[in-house]
Formats: sequence, C-alpha cells, structure tokens
Amino acid sequence: MKIFGVLGLIVLIIVLATVAVDVASTPKPKKGQCLLAKRILPPDVCVNSCTQVFDCTATTRPYAVFFTQAAICLDAVICE
Repeated sequence: MKIFGVLGLIVLIIVLATVAVDVASTPKPKKGQCLLAKRILPPDVCVNSCTQVFDCTATTRPYAVFFTQAAICLDAVICE
C-alpha cells in the first residue's frame, strides 16, 4: 500500500508542475492584440493586453464534459 501512496504523490507533483509551466508560459500580447493560449491541462484561454476583466473570446468549445474553453479569439481589441 505504501507504493500506491508514493506513486500517487509523484503523479500529483508531475500534474502540478505541468499546470504551473503551462500557466507561466502564457504568451504576452502586444497592445491591441488578442492571442489564444493553448495549454496542456488547463483550458485554452484568450489573453489580451487590456485589463483582466476584458474577455476577447469570440467562440468557445467543450472542455472536460461540463466546461468550455476558448476556441477562437477576436482579431484585434481596443483598450481604453
């Protein structure tokens, strides 16, 4: 039984490291640009140079049965 606990801990560490690397490697958009950030485990998102509340997602697609993720982002955004 100890081996399952150790293996579970190793798998958990690998998953958390993958998520951290995914989120940390999100591209930095230029002013007025909206980019689709493709990720391995977390859902894909649209990132932009505006405030965090502004969402430039044009369309979504299913993700993990009950959720959605960004499919297409707007071409250009106007930040005020």
